[in-house]
Order: sequence, then structure tokens, then C-alpha cells
Amino acid sequence: MSDLRPNVVLRSLMKHVGMSAEDLAEAANSATEKRFGERGNLTGRHVRRWLSGQTNQPQLPHLVGLMDTFGVEGTDLGFTLSTKRSREVAQYRPASTLLVENTTAAEEDHVLRRHFMLAGAGQLLSIAFAPLPASGRIGASDVERIRQSIGRLHTVDDLYGGDQLADVAEQFVGQIEDAMGRCLYGPRVEQALYQVIGELHASAGWFSFDAGDQVRAGRNFDSALRASLLAADRMLQARVWAYMSRQSWELGRATETVTIARAALDITRNARDHRLSALLHGRLALGYSAAGQGTQCGTALARAETALDRIGDDPAAAWLAFVGPGEVMGAAAMAHMGLGQADRAAHQEEQGMQLLDPRFRRNRFAKAVHLSECYLAADRPEEAITMAGEALDLYPTVNCPRWATHLNGFRDDLARRDLPGAEAFVERYDLVTADV
Repeated sequence: MSDLRPNVVLRSLMKHVGMSAEDLAEAANSATEKRFGERGNLTGRHVRRWLSGQTNQPQLPHLVGLMDTFGVEGTDLGFTLSTKRSREVAQYRPASTLLVENTTAAEEDHVLRRHFMLAGAGQLLSIAFAPLPASGRIGASDVERIRQSIGRLHTVDDLYGGDQLADVAEQFVGQIEDAMGRCLYGPRVEQALYQVIGELHASAGWFSFDAGDQVRAGRNFDSALRASLLAADRMLQARVWAYMSRQSWELGRATETVTIARAALDITRNARDHRLSALLHGRLALGYSAAGQGTQCGTALARAETALDRIGDDPAAAWLAFVGPGEVMGAAAMAHMGLGQADRAAHQEEQGMQLLDPRFRRNRFAKAVHLSECYLAADRPEEAITMAGEALDLYPTVNCPRWATHLNGFRDDLARRDLPGAEAFVERYDLVTADV
């Protein structure tokens, strides 16, 4: 028994989407039925044996069911697969599925619950938000369920990208505000309600930004800041400023990028999450690089790495979960690209991809696109085309218009060059994107 190796990757995936062993067994059985036409026979006991390491070689249908449930490759589930099983599972591409929450008619008499359907990137997702009272009193437990629902949005974003999620977040804000008009609640719950409204607006702003709608993003960021003031929540305010700083850099406003990131650092100086510190110092580095200030950029990146080293084992907030070694290396890569140091940027983005948690498929797509740009700028066209091909593999299952636009720009750049493999990539790009 001492040789058992618990499956920490699978446990992390389950924790990320809030699934128990029984939940996963049910979801995987449903996914198996959709894939093979026959429902799976998994139970919670099977899952617990996988988690403990007692079983490290799932049957092929079970493995494919898990792939489809989480939307990841079989090799990214934490099992030690035999060569034969690895070859078998390599024949299957993960489908994009998400656990759907159901509500009975009796429940609908007492609560308001809405399912949002998202169509795009070859999948149909259903997101069910926490029930809100139709009348009576809103309590702290209601607010906590709302927070859990917000976490589901970021789970979808991590896997598939945020396109269309702004609609969902904004509509949920409307539901909460309607409930506040119908129901009673005390001062503490009121403050907490403004917090979750601010969190939803912040998320909607980020999703809009990622979809390329900067006007809508700005509108949501303004609403989130107003809610953060009503909730007296400095961490929420800093979160919004972190988003706004990234947007300012994207829009070419170097000085504003630095000013906003500094404000966020100042307001949370004595009570800051280390992940937030790493993120904000990374934002500073982007601003400094855009302004051509290499020394200040290097200092900011060093501070981001120091903050990263201080991150403990405490679970991260859903919106901050992506901040890790892969994210910090990615920020360094973008900063050095801004300074015209393409070779160094490529090396750092290579490291960033290696360090990225497999849960963050949307970020993997973004990194693959950016690394392609780094390689091309560093006069390494063969590696650039290969990496762009990896991004194209992810394209059908990721909704990320901002980085999809970058990939389209890479395609157009190649089309103008006489490079080995360029024509083949352009043809494949046109074929793949035409089907999405």
C-alpha cells in the first residue's frame, strides 16, 4: 500500500468544478452513453479507487468518459497509462461537456433558477445558477450559493474561453437586483450582495474584454467599481483595476497601465493575496515594457516571481486560479516582446506552456498563439508554424476571439511570406476556421 500514488490531477479537476466522486461517476456515465450509445457503469467507488491510486489504469470507455466530462486529453487526467492504453485513448479527441444542473417542478415553486445555454465552438453548454428566493428574506447562505455560481462561470472560461459569458453574468446581475427589490435582508447581507454584484460585473467586463468588446468591458468595470465602493471591498476594487490595467495595455496606454496597477497595489498593501501581487506586478511589467523602460520592467517581473514563491496551499478564488508559474512566465514573455527581445520572450513562453495547469485550456490556446508570434519574430519560422498548428488544434473548442484574432493575423502574415510550410498552414487554417 505504501507504493500507491494518489491521483492529485484528477482530484484537482474535480475540486475545480465542485464534483464529488458520485457526481463524477454520473457525469462520466452520461458522457460514455453520448459517445458509445451505452451508458457507463461507473460508481463513486470506482472514482475513489482512482483518487487513492488503487486503480491507475481505467477501462477505455471509462477513460473516454472522463475525457469528455472534463474536456481534456486522456494523458492529462493524472493516470499512469500503459503504452497500449495510451495508444488506444489517443484515437479519441475529448468532447466538450459540462455537468448540467436540473431543477424539479416542485423546486421551481419556491425558487427562481435559470439555465443559460451557450452555443459556439462546437459545443452547447448549460449553466444553471443558484436559486434566488421569490419572496421572503435573503440570507447569507443564498449569497454563498451565488458565489459558487460565479465560480462556475470561470470554470467554463478556463476550459472554453469567455465568449458569450458576459451575457450570462449580466443577466444574473439582473436576477439578483430583482430579488433585492422583492425580498428583505439585513445590512451584512446587503453588503455581501453588492460584493457578488461587483464580482459578476468584474467577470462580465473580463469576458467582454476577451471577446474584443472594449466598450462593454469598460461599462462593466465601471459598474463593478461602483459596487465595490458600496460593499467597502478593497480586494474587489483591486481585482477590477487588475482587469482594467490589462485592458489599458491592450489598447496601447502604457502610462495608464502602470498607474492603474500601482493604485491596485497601494489599496491592498496590507492585505493582499500573493497571487494578486504576482498578477499586479506582471501588469506593471507590461506597462513598463510598452513605455520602453526595461529596468523597471525587470524589477516588476522579479517582484512578481517573489510573490509567486510565497503562494501557499490555500485555495485560490476562482478568478485568480489561473495565476501560477505559467501565467507569470507568460507575462514576462509579453513584456520582453514589447521590449523587442523575441528570443528571450520565446524561451519564457516555452517555460510558461510547460508550467501551465492542464485545466486552463483557454490559456493554453492563448500561449500557443503568442509563442507562435514569438518564434516568428525571432526568425524561427518552422517552430512558429508548428506551434500555430497546436493552437489550431485547440481552436474548435475554445471561444477566445481576442487570441483568435491574433491567430488570424499570424495566418495573414504567413500568407505574405515565402516560407516552407506556410502555404499548408494557411490552407489548414482556412479549412478549420470555416467549419467553426
